[in-house]
Amino acid sequence: MGVAAVAVGAGRLALDRAAAYAREREVWGQADREPPGGLASAGRGQIELELAKLMTQKAEALYDAGAPAGEPSNMAKFAAGEAAIRCVDRAIQAHGGNGFALEYGLAQLWWGVRLTRTAPVSREMILN
Repeated sequence: MGVAAVAVGAGRLALDRAAAYAREREVWGQADREPPGGLASAGRGQIELELAKLMTQKAEALYDAGAPAGEPSNMAKFAAGEAAIRCVDRAIQAHGGNGFALEYGLAQLWWGVRLTRTAPVSREMILN
């Protein structure tokens, strides 16, 4: 549940950074309304993160009630990890080459989010 929550937060951070960058980006002195990679797919990312958050909350509620929560926890982790990596990737695309510049923090965020797909339980183990 904790890994799922971290992944959801990181995905939201990435989308927030992409949106802020898109609002501020200028090309040849003019506002760039369509940054590299666009933000059209960011809405899907936001939906995926919200669904992952809801599954995380369900797992937490079951755990708090003393009910079995292993399967819902794994579902939440899977959904959150998948959504977060896509959101970070979209944010990198929206930044273009700057998505890899250390000062934007997206390349570092990618590594952390990518880890949520693998540890402590891999997505393949969850699917099995």
